[in-house]
Amino acid sequence: MKKRFVFAGEVKEAVARGETTMEVPPGTRFSPEAADLIKEKGIAVLLTGPAAETDTSERDTGHTKHAPESSKGDSKKSFIAVASPGKTEEAPVGTIAARSPYFLMFDKKGVLADVLENPYRDSSSGAGPLVAALLADKGIAMVVAGNFGRNMRSSLRERNLDCLEFQGTAKQAAAAARSSAF
Repeated sequence: MKKRFVFAGEVKEAVARGETTMEVPPGTRFSPEAADLIKEKGIAVLLTGPAAETDTSERDTGHTKHAPESSKGDSKKSFIAVASPGKTEEAPVGTIAARSPYFLMFDKKGVLADVLENPYRDSSSGAGPLVAALLADKGIAMVVAGNFGRNMRSSLRERNLDCLEFQGTAKQAAAAARSSAF
């Protein structure tokens, strides 16, 4: 299947037609401007095709619309996102924020509230701004990783999100982020 890229013009055309959803094949990439428009206009992006997920989750530029039970209620409002190649608190902090497979979402008390898969980790370009928009939409105040690219760092700043470079486990990173935030 040929990969697809969505630009802002296509999103503007969908908005002009009054569409509230966009169906795209798995592996579709979004320009930063298209992702911002999708978020701004509240357009739901649904993965379609034979390689689409078989569970009940829908994607809205990378965010799961149906949150797992563990992230319902107050814990859904995360404070710290730690980039990581693993899904547990003991996993190491990811070396490059925008390319990390997962973001571990910790609440204000330092409790692991959710694990977010990074849908942009394999993007050919523009992963940093897309990830920054995704995390801002999730209510994140601080992102922790081993390193931040120039584009991601500036995109985080534009969204008033703090970033912290850290090496160690995700749990240690969340504790360091909590202490530096207060």
